[in-house]
This record gives sequence, structure tokens and C-alpha cells, in this order.
Amino acid sequence: MKGWSMTAMAALAGLLLACGAEEGAKGAVAGRGPQGAAGGRAEAALPVKTETVTRGEITRYVETHARLEAERWVEVVSRAQGLVQRLAAEEGDRVQAGAILVQLEKEELQLQVEQAKVALDQATSAFARTKTLYDRQLVSQEEFERARNLHENAAVALREGQLRLSYADIRAPLGGVVMRRSVERGDLVRSNDVVFVVADLEPLQARIRVPEKRMSQVRPGQAARITVDSAPGRVFAAMVRMISPGVDPASGTVKVTLDVDPDDALRPGMFATVRIVTDRQSDALIVPKKALVLETDEDDVFAVRDGKAERVRVELGYTDGDRVQILAGLDEGDQVITVGHEGLKDNAAVRLVGAEAPVVAAAEDGSGSHGGGE
Repeated sequence: MKGWSMTAMAALAGLLLACGAEEGAKGAVAGRGPQGAAGGRAEAALPVKTETVTRGEITRYVETHARLEAERWVEVVSRAQGLVQRLAAEEGDRVQAGAILVQLEKEELQLQVEQAKVALDQATSAFARTKTLYDRQLVSQEEFERARNLHENAAVALREGQLRLSYADIRAPLGGVVMRRSVERGDLVRSNDVVFVVADLEPLQARIRVPEKRMSQVRPGQAARITVDSAPGRVFAAMVRMISPGVDPASGTVKVTLDVDPDDALRPGMFATVRIVTDRQSDALIVPKKALVLETDEDDVFAVRDGKAERVRVELGYTDGDRVQILAGLDEGDQVITVGHEGLKDNAAVRLVGAEAPVVAAAEDGSGSHGGGE
């Protein structure tokens, strides 16, 4: 320190002491000093999302899966042979019973009818003459019967020709929706060829298999609910129509048929989840199923109380989709954590997502340090 005076050295020492004191004060405020490290370290609250425990209706049900079916599904076949002259319906059209779907060419059939009419006229005249002669006993009984049979056969041939002509108009056997068209204009259609498929979609049906041990919970007229993947979030009403009287010995199940209320969103062949409601609780405590803690085999949830997550043992009742009934452990209005409870510890400090993050002190002496204090 050659060249420094005693006065300068004293001033430098005072400056260093002042800087050290200021740094020590900052460390104490931030909780990084010896006292803060030992007992005054602050704990940041963990962000979580919560939902309120509410009261409402919840149901118990038998759940299974099935394909939706039309009650009546008919393949329309041609009863005549001919070229397709006109198509009177398309896939998706609604048709009434007896409506024309296809018209075949009729010229040849009409000629056959005309020929049958001529043959009948001739047989009628011949029979009239023969009958007059028979009445005068100028012809034998055998000739009279032969003339009468020819007349009757001619009448039958005419009716047969007229019937074949009517078959050239292929008609819907029932009212419903055209599901499939199998011919084009100009195609040659032969007898017994399938030309259309018509289905009655009101109502649609679901045929399910219910385990034998659950049959005491199912009865005709019981309400049910249907969901399909193509209409997420929607629930369609259904009702148990009939129950098979026998049990399938191979599977131990009983066939149950349900009628599904008509809806434009539903189609035959759709894969559906079927839930037959077996019981209802109208004033049940309900929480989201996602509030349940899955880390243990116990039924637990985290409830937010006084800014902390309190692990609560609960007793569960019915489960209905993404909701679950609480029989004991919670009260209406409680806030349960639905997001952020994975790995959460009991009595951990938490804050609702979107709220200002509080800092909870964990000092052993109960006097935690925080910024802004005097």
C-alpha cells in the first residue's frame, strides 16, 4: 500500500464494509441468507384447475355396444325380364309403399296381352256357339266341355299376360328410404334380380346382448340412451322393445331389442354405445370423474381449502360417463382439483390457474421474509 495515506486507507475500508452490509440485507430479503436458507425459504403455489361439487341427477345403467339396424330391410327383386327404361328413384329418396322404382320396356308384354285378348274373344265366340248347339242337343257333352275349357284357359292367359305387364313396373314393397340401387338405365334385368334395397328407418333398432345376471334390471319399456362416434356430445333416446325369452347357452346372454327414436344423424350400420338406464338418483352429489386421484387403489380427491390441496377420502356411488356420485367425504360447493393433481402432495400450496400466484412462507419461526417488508 505504498503511496496511500492513512486517511485514504481508512476511507476505503469503510466503503467495503458498507457494500457488504447492503448485500447481506438483500440476501435476507430474498430468503438467500443463512436464516432464509435454514427456515425462511418461500414455497411457490402450484397452479391447478378446479370444479365445484354440485347436486344433480345421476343414473346407473347396463352398457354394451351394437350396430344400428333398420326394423325392415327389403331387397326388391324383379318379377319380369326386360331392359330398364326408366329409373324412378335414387338412393336416399323416401318412397311410399307401392311407388314405382323401375320401369322395364313394355312393348313385347303389351303385344302378348293383345294376343291374349284376341284369343279370349275367339274362345268366347266359340263357346257361345257350342253352348247354343249343346242346348239344342246338337253337340255332345264332350265338345261342350272342351269349348268351355278353352274359354276359361283363354281368360286365364289374358290375366297372366296382364300380370306380367304389371310386373314391368317394379314397385316398393314398403314405405321407407332407398338404401341401394343396383341397376342402370338400359340394363337387362332378369327375373329374381335384385334391383333396389328399401329400408324402413322409423324406428331404427339396436339388438344387444345382456348378461344373464343383469336381466333382472332390464324390462320392456325401459328408457335407454344411444351415442355414436359420428355425433360426439349428442345422446339419442331409445326404449327397450322386447326381450328374448331364452338365454344363449354359449354366451350366457339374452338378446334385447331396442327402438331408437328417429334422427337424421343416425344411419343403419352405425356402431353405437347403448346404455339401458336401470336406476336414477335425482339429488346426488356429483364431481367430474377426472377429479379422482389414480395414483393409489383408494378413492381420493384433492379439495382446495384455505389455499392448500387437502387429500380427501371419498365414498363413490354411481358412475355415469365422465361424472361420478359422491356418497361421503365432500359437501356441495366444495372445490375439487381436476387438473394438476398428478403428483400433488397433501397440504401443498396451490393457486387457481389465472389467479395471481401467492407466495406462502414456510419459516420455522413463523416470520417468513418477503420482498417489500420493512
